[in-house]
Amino acid sequence: MACFAQVNVGHPIGQAALQTVPDMVLQMEDIRSLPDEPWRFIYWASGGDFEAYEDALSTDPSITAYTRLSELPDRRLYRVTLSDKGQRHTLHSVAVEEDIVAERITVTTESAELLARFPSREALFAFRDACREQNRKFELLRIYEENSTENAGAWSNRYGVTDGQREALISALEQGYFSVPRKTTMEDIADSLDISTSALSSRLRRGQQALLRHTLAQESAL
Repeated sequence: MACFAQVNVGHPIGQAALQTVPDMVLQMEDIRSLPDEPWRFIYWASGGDFEAYEDALSTDPSITAYTRLSELPDRRLYRVTLSDKGQRHTLHSVAVEEDIVAERITVTTESAELLARFPSREALFAFRDACREQNRKFELLRIYEENSTENAGAWSNRYGVTDGQREALISALEQGYFSVPRKTTMEDIADSLDISTSALSSRLRRGQQALLRHTLAQESAL
């Protein structure tokens, strides 16, 4: 049975560059590789001195090249290409082999935390073994099964949101109910869904509560 797990795999690739800017936080966006070519990581960096970080990327032994793809006032998007050393230290080959799907990867000088869907417990064990073979840390922070659960008489997904709550939340989002200023009203959204405003209000409240409990509330509990 599939499961979701949050794992700390210890010091990441690019650690030498990160050590020069200890406040920097990296949030992975994409990981790519073409046949017979090294892995390329695309990630957002924030919270540190960008110039110092870029200087350090140029000399990091696990990286052969980097490109700044986007620049915002508080963060920058980078693409880095791994060196042979970086290739030997990456865990993404086993992730591909075991059909492990990363939901979130957050990297700091202290850790690289992965939240991923593992198709089976055996895939999780294979990932653990790969960490140990590379002398990397494997700390299981949280694990839960990919099960549907009954919520107020309806079946919900892994975020605890029922189909009706999801439909209401998505409709409200797309119609601009959460925009500032709001672009629509509860009455308009309820009419588009052919439900009462009280039913819509209940779905939105319960849906938001479920999302918070299954996302931000879980992160704050770490």
